[in-house]
Amino acid sequence: ALQFLRYRLLLIFVVAFPIWNLTSVAQMVARGIMHIPTAVYDQNQSQTSRELVTMLTNSDVFEINHYVGSQVELNELLERGTAKVGLIIPPTFNRDVKRQAATVQVLLDGSETSTALIAQAYLEGMAYVYVQRVLAGTTILPGELAQIDTRARTWFNEDMRREVFQLPGEMAGGLAMLAVLLPALAIIKEREEGTLEQLFVTPLRSFELVIGKSLLTLIIAYLSFLGMLSLNVFHFAVPLRGSLALLLTLTGFYIFVEMGWGLLISAMARTQGQGFLGAFIIVILEVILSGQVLPVEYMPPVTQWLANLMPNRHYTAIVRDIMLKGATLSEIWPHVAALGIVGLILYLLAVNRLQKRME
Repeated sequence: ALQFLRYRLLLIFVVAFPIWNLTSVAQMVARGIMHIPTAVYDQNQSQTSRELVTMLTNSDVFEINHYVGSQVELNELLERGTAKVGLIIPPTFNRDVKRQAATVQVLLDGSETSTALIAQAYLEGMAYVYVQRVLAGTTILPGELAQIDTRARTWFNEDMRREVFQLPGEMAGGLAMLAVLLPALAIIKEREEGTLEQLFVTPLRSFELVIGKSLLTLIIAYLSFLGMLSLNVFHFAVPLRGSLALLLTLTGFYIFVEMGWGLLISAMARTQGQGFLGAFIIVILEVILSGQVLPVEYMPPVTQWLANLMPNRHYTAIVRDIMLKGATLSEIWPHVAALGIVGLILYLLAVNRLQKRME
């Protein structure tokens, strides 16, 4: 503990990183992609076409900041990146709408895939609502346009808030960073300062050294988790529907398993730079394979197999199931068992490597 407190830079990182990471991610996912720069080429110039443009203007998704007079101008704006969406309204738009045969061309900047996909989805939804409004004042019944009435009900995240899905996974990532980095740097720092050799000549056995270096990391990471959990539940309104005691217990188990990576890195790396780089690579790989970027079920079979070797993948599923679905141990025990197997492998490798160093 004294050694850790003297390491001021690491102390600042440990205190600030988890809260900063959680807060910044929450702000980004809550805001989403809004105010997409949009250019309009209206060849119709009718009340009908202006109503369509007004619908886009009134939304927070699109920000129409360019009205152009030709296709060439529109293309130039997209090529320069000044506009991300281009809307081309044909000359016969108002007449075509009443005939139920209207076509509007939309040009999307595909270099920003997320923006393009969101813009496309919003435009498709707005087009349907717009046509329904226009036809409401005619002899054509809006219901004739859509014969299937689809009504959806969302479970576990009724308001479809992205932070409810994202922030529990961010807690897992933040814990992984602390649990992997701290034990790795703790032993490497002693090696660089020459004090590790003094430990080797003491009666300490390898597993006792591992326990001594792991205990402080477990306490620090656990306190950090309590802070992140409080921030999630009380500030960001992420629901906690399951057992708090079960979540706290499995979180301690997860931290202990993740520390196996840190101890293994510390037994192999010779400098703090190597240790930090190794920890960074492991954490990034865990986050990618945890299901935060892409659900594990949709990954190639080889990647799914690799993902199951990552503790973060299992804990992300555990924390989301407990917090959002109210899952019990009987429902998540496969992930708990997988955590135990991975942890056993990591600690056996770490102790074996340290034992060779001590010998």
